[in-house]
Amino acid sequence: MQVRLTAGQAGEAGQCVRLLELEEKKPKVLVADKGYDSQLIRKALRERLIRAQIPERSLPKGNRRRRKGRPPVVDKILYSQRNIIERLFGRLKEMRRFACRFDKLAATYMAFIQLAFMRICLKPYFSDTP
Repeated sequence: MQVRLTAGQAGEAGQCVRLLELEEKKPKVLVADKGYDSQLIRKALRERLIRAQIPERSLPKGNRRRRKGRPPVVDKILYSQRNIIERLFGRLKEMRRFACRFDKLAATYMAFIQLAFMRICLKPYFSDTP
């Protein structure tokens, strides 16, 4: 898993291509929500031979599709597993220090994020309660 720290107002979809460049092991599939539906991201995935599981954004009634060709096909079962990551970020946001970003330095904030990931991932192995 890769984590990239950006300014608070920066959107997360713009970091997708940069994260793919950092990846040590090339993923076979990228599962993302409609916020990542852009031609730039889809082109970067095609160049790296990564299959995109990103649903197309819905358009207001009366508007035409943005792209030519057939719409992308999304495997519903694979897409439904995206909730694992969504739940992980939900647990992180329960931690006040993560949500409010009390740390001033990027290095200390990233260290806290790594500790929080470890705490969440190791909790089932070292907890008496589920």
